[in-house]
Amino acid sequence: MDFLRAAAALVDASLERLGNEANASPDPDAFGIYDEAEYISGFGFVACQTYATAVVRRSKIEKREALSLGPKHRTGRSMVELTNAAANHWKHSPEWSLDAPAPQAKQTLEVISSLGVDTSGSYPVANTLHEMLTPYPARFANLIPFLTQWRDTLPR
Repeated sequence: MDFLRAAAALVDASLERLGNEANASPDPDAFGIYDEAEYISGFGFVACQTYATAVVRRSKIEKREALSLGPKHRTGRSMVELTNAAANHWKHSPEWSLDAPAPQAKQTLEVISSLGVDTSGSYPVANTLHEMLTPYPARFANLIPFLTQWRDTLPR
């Protein structure tokens, strides 16, 4: 957990800086500020997914079942399932076929779409973070308590 907190602090500091740059910019989209925030958000989700994977490996249940447990988002999906899907999207979407996505890609897109995020639009990973945490600020430090609660629900 200490490593995840440190990673979240680095990512959140970058997101804070980028937010300030976006507010000061006449066109943050054209200047690539939102692209950078999307990329940095992916790092945050992968750090969270890595933590979750390590927790599951020490538990007595399979990953698929573990992803359904813990605190739920207002959509009914678990926060860790949403986290896992966002990380997978960031890591794997460049290799997905747009014409005929593989079953894993379809499942990932379905999970993210359940938040109301347009997965074919701009910045789906950053938008996922925002939708997951509303009304709280879209910062990974605000996601960690949900991951902690999830961890505490797993059988050991």
